[in-house]
Amino acid sequence: MTTKELYTKDARVWVEHPVKVWEGATVTSDYRSGVLIVKIDQTGEIRQIKIKDENQMPPLRNPSLLIGENDLTSLSYLHEPAVLHNLKVRFCDRNAIYTYCGIVLVAINPYYDLPIYGDETIMMYRGQAMGDLDPHIFAVSEEAYTKLERERRDQSIIVSGESGAGKTVSAKYAMRYFAAVGGNASETQVERKVLASSPIMESIGNAKTTRNDNSSRFGKFIEIHFDELYRISGASMRTYLLEKSRVVYQSAGERNYHIFYQLCAAAVNMPELQLDHQDSFQYLNQGGSPNIDGVDDLRAFNETRNALTTLGVSETEQANMFTVLATVLHLGNVQLYDCDPDAEPNEDGADGAHISSNDKHLQTVCSLLGISRAELGRWLTHRRIASAHEVIVSRMDVQRAAFARDALAKRMYGELFAWLVRAVNRALDTGHAKKHFIGVLDIYGFETFEINSFEQFCINYANEKLQQQFNSHVFKLEQDEYIKEEISWKMIDFYDNQPCIDLIEERLGVLALLDEECRVPQGSDAGFVAKLHQNCTKYPHFMKPRFGNAAFIIKHFADNVEYQCGGFLEKNRDTVSEEQLECIKSATSCRLIHTMFAEDRPLDHTSTATLPPPSRRRTTPSLNIGSLTQPPRRASGQKQTVGAQFRASLSALMCTLSATTPHYVRCIKPNDTKQPFSFDPARAVHQLRYRLLCLHKDVDRTNIKATCGKILKKHLKDPDKYQFGATKIFFRAGQVAYLEKIRAEIQRLYCVRVQSCVRRFVARRRYLRLLSALRGLQAHARGFLARRRVQEVRRNRAAIKIQRNVRGWLARRKYQRVRRLAIGLQAHARGYLARRLYRDRRRVLAVITIQRYARGYLARKRVKKMKRQIVIAQATIRRFLARRQYKRLRIEARSLDHVKSLNKGLENKIISLQQRLGDAVERAKCIEPLQAQIVDLKAKLEALKLVEIEAKALRVGIQERDSLIASLENELTSERDSNKRLVEEKNEVENKYNKHKDTWLQESNKLAEELKTSKECYEMAIEAKVLKVSSSAHYSPH
Repeated sequence: MTTKELYTKDARVWVEHPVKVWEGATVTSDYRSGVLIVKIDQTGEIRQIKIKDENQMPPLRNPSLLIGENDLTSLSYLHEPAVLHNLKVRFCDRNAIYTYCGIVLVAINPYYDLPIYGDETIMMYRGQAMGDLDPHIFAVSEEAYTKLERERRDQSIIVSGESGAGKTVSAKYAMRYFAAVGGNASETQVERKVLASSPIMESIGNAKTTRNDNSSRFGKFIEIHFDELYRISGASMRTYLLEKSRVVYQSAGERNYHIFYQLCAAAVNMPELQLDHQDSFQYLNQGGSPNIDGVDDLRAFNETRNALTTLGVSETEQANMFTVLATVLHLGNVQLYDCDPDAEPNEDGADGAHISSNDKHLQTVCSLLGISRAELGRWLTHRRIASAHEVIVSRMDVQRAAFARDALAKRMYGELFAWLVRAVNRALDTGHAKKHFIGVLDIYGFETFEINSFEQFCINYANEKLQQQFNSHVFKLEQDEYIKEEISWKMIDFYDNQPCIDLIEERLGVLALLDEECRVPQGSDAGFVAKLHQNCTKYPHFMKPRFGNAAFIIKHFADNVEYQCGGFLEKNRDTVSEEQLECIKSATSCRLIHTMFAEDRPLDHTSTATLPPPSRRRTTPSLNIGSLTQPPRRASGQKQTVGAQFRASLSALMCTLSATTPHYVRCIKPNDTKQPFSFDPARAVHQLRYRLLCLHKDVDRTNIKATCGKILKKHLKDPDKYQFGATKIFFRAGQVAYLEKIRAEIQRLYCVRVQSCVRRFVARRRYLRLLSALRGLQAHARGFLARRRVQEVRRNRAAIKIQRNVRGWLARRKYQRVRRLAIGLQAHARGYLARRLYRDRRRVLAVITIQRYARGYLARKRVKKMKRQIVIAQATIRRFLARRQYKRLRIEARSLDHVKSLNKGLENKIISLQQRLGDAVERAKCIEPLQAQIVDLKAKLEALKLVEIEAKALRVGIQERDSLIASLENELTSERDSNKRLVEEKNEVENKYNKHKDTWLQESNKLAEELKTSKECYEMAIEAKVLKVSSSAHYSPH
C-alpha cells in the first residue's frame, strides 16, 4: 500500500516525545504531501508534522488485540515504539518481567522479589517447549538442557546488559535450574557446591554502585559439566574484567567490595587483624555510603564463611585470606609525607616521599605478613631504575609513591581473587567424566560515559565481539540459508561490525599501536594518539574529535564513543614495583602469599594497572582486565600487555561460544531509582537500541511474508488475483471466498483423515488392551499352578529337613549329657588325689622347718655364751695391763730428767699412735659395710620374731656390753685426771728453771712446745684407744 493509503484519517501512529520518547496519536485528516495532522491521545493537542521524506513518517501503532503479546515477533509493526510500548504494558500493567523476542529472552529488572522461582516453577517448565508457557529464564534453561540431550551439542546462555539490569540474578537462576534438573532426587554435594559458589563470588566481586546495590564488578563464564547420562558432574569458572581500581578508589555514593565491610563487621571475632570501624580506612570511606539498606554485613560474612567451608576451603586458608584483606586495608592507611616527619624542625630532610617511623598501619602490615618493616617502608618510597651500566635507587615523590602503594594493594587483591577462583574450580572439579557442558556467560553491556578511558574501550571491544557472534548466529546464518535455498526475500541491511573489529585488531589497529607505544622507552599517551591519527584515518569507523588531540572516536555498533587517551599506556603496561612484590613474597606469617604469587602457576588474571593521578581520576568505573585463559608466555623481559592478554582471552571465549549453540538473555534496567515496577522509557529505549532488539524483528517479519507468498502461489495460480502490500495482502473480488472454500474443503478432508486415524487408534488400542489382558490372565494361571507345585516340593523338603534336624538334636543332647557326667567324675577323683598328696608334702616340709629352727637356736645360744666369756676375759687382762702401765708412768713423771726421755718416748708413741690411728681409720672404713649388714640383719631378726628366749639372751648381752663400756669410760676419766696432774707438775718445773741462763730458757721453751705436742698426741691416742675399745665391744659378739 502507498503512504497515502496507510496514513488516512483515524490511523493510529506514534510521535516523538522529549520525556516519554514516544506517545500515541491519531491522524485527524488524510495525509497530504509534506503535512500530517495528528491529535495527541493523552492531551488532545493538535499537532502538525512536516514530512520532508516519506521515510520520516511516524510509525504506525499495532492493533489493541496484539498489545501485551509475550513474543515481540507476534506484533504487526516491529519498530522501536511498538517494542517499547509492548514491554511497558507487560512490565507495568501485567507485572511480567520476561518477554520473548524470537530466540532472545528480554528480562526487565523488577527491583522486587517475585515468587516465580520456586521448585514448583522449575518442575512446571521441565519438559516444556519454549513458547508453551509464559516467557521465563527457566524456559531458556530448559531449551538449552533439552538441546543438550537431543543434539548432544554443548550449549551456552549469554546474559548481557548494563550494570543493575539483573544479569547476575538471571545467571544464578539459570544455574539453579540446571542444578535441579541435572541432579538427583535430592540435592547432591556437587549441586550444593555449584550454588555455594555464588555468595563467595558476590562477596569478593560485587560492590555497591550508584546504579546497583549488588553490582558485579567482573565478568564470568561458568561451565556446568554433565556426564553421559546428562547429570551434573562438576563445573568450572573463568573470570575476566575485574575492576581492581575499586579497591583503592570509589566514587560518591559507592562502596568497595562487600568482603571488606563484612570483615570489618566481624572484627570483634578476629582481634589479631587489628581492624577498626570501616569509616577509619581510606579504602572504605571515600564513597560516603558504607551501608546498604536491608543488608546485614555480619550475617553476609557468616554466609560467606559457610560457603567457603562447603567448597572445602580450610580454616587456616580462610584465616590467611582474611589476613591478606586486612593487609590491603592497613596498606591504604599508610601515610606518605613530602618531608621526613621524624626530622628536627631545623634539619633539612631529603626531598620526596617519607613514612613516619611511628606509622602503626605500616607496622600492622609487617606484623600480619611477617616481613621487614624497614624493607617495605623503603620500597614504598623508593624505586629502582636499571640502565645499561648501572642501577639507581631514587626516592619517589608523594604522588608517585601513592600510585605505587595503591598498585601494590590492587595487585594483592587481584591475586587473592585469582586464588579464590582457582579454589572454587578445584572444589567444583569432581574428577568425573565431562561429556558435555552448558556455559553461562555473565558480561558487561555496552558502556558510554561522559569521559571514557581504557576500561570502557576494553568493555566495548568485548561487546563488539559478542555482537558479531550474535549477528553471525541470528542474521547471517538465516539469510545465508534463504539464499542457499533460493528463496526470494528482502535482504535486511543489518549492522555488520567486522570493520569496527578490524580497526581494533588489525596490524595497524588500536591495540597494535598501543602495544607499540608501550614498548617505546619514552612512550606517551600523546605519542599514541598521534600514531592513531596517522594510521587509522583510513578506517571508516575511526574519527578524530573536533577539538583537541588527546582523544579519538570509534563508531561502535551501539553508538559513537569518544575515548580520552590519558592513562592508556599506564593501564596497558600494568606495572608494579618488583621490589615491593619481592618484599611481599618474603612473608613468613601468611603462607597464602606464596601460593598467590607463585610464578609457575597459570595466570588467571593480569596484574593491576596503576591509577592515573588524582587530578585525572574519572567518576566512571575503572576496570582492570583479567583473562579467561592463559595466553602463551613470551620470552623473558617481554611482558605481555593487558590489551594483548584481553584480546587472547576474547578469542578463546569466541572459540568456546562458536562450538556451542547459544541462547540469549538481554537484561534491561527499567529505571535508575531502583523503584519496583517503574518504567523509564528514555532509559529503556537507550538500552534497546544498544541491544539491537528492533533490528532482529525484521528477519521474523520477512519469514511471515515469505510463508504467505508460498501459500498463495500454491492455491492462486494467477498472480493478478492478489497483491502484497507493506503489511497487508489485497485480493480481487471472490478470491477471499475461494480461499475460504479451499480452506473448508481441506478442513473436511483432514477431519475425515483425523477421524479415521482416531478410530483406528481407538480400535487398535482396544484390541491391544484385550490381547494384553488375555496374556495377563494366562500368565497368572500358569504362574499360580507353577507356584502351587513349587510350594508342595518346598513343604516336603522342609518336613524331611525338620525330621533330620530333630533326630540329630536328640542324639547330640544324650551324648552331651553322658559326656558331662564322665568329665565331672574324673574331675572329682583327680582333685581328691591331688589334695591328699599336697597335705602329705606340707606335713613333711613343716617337720623339716621346725628341726631347722631348733638346731639354729641351740647353735646361736652356744656361740653367744662363748663370745660373752671371751669378752669378759679380754676386758680383765686389758684392765690389769692398764693399771700396771699407769703406775709406771706416775713414777717416771716425778723425775725432771725423765721428762726428756719421756718426750722422746712420747714422740715414738705418737708415731706409733698415728700408725695405729691410720689402721683404725682403715678398719672403720671396713666396718661401715659391716654396719650396713648389721642393720639389715637386725631388720631380718625383728621380722622373723625369734623365740622369746633368744631375744632375752640378746638383751642380757647388750646390758653386759653397756656395763663394759661404762667401766672403760671411768678408766679414761682417771687417765685424763692423771695427765692433768702431770701437766701441772711440768708447769711448776718450768717456773723453777725460768731463773737459769738463756740457754736453759731456750731449751725449756723447746721442751714446753714438745710437751704440748706430746699432750695433744697423747689425747688423740687416748681417744683412738677408746674408739678401739668401743668398736671391739660392739662388734666382738658377731
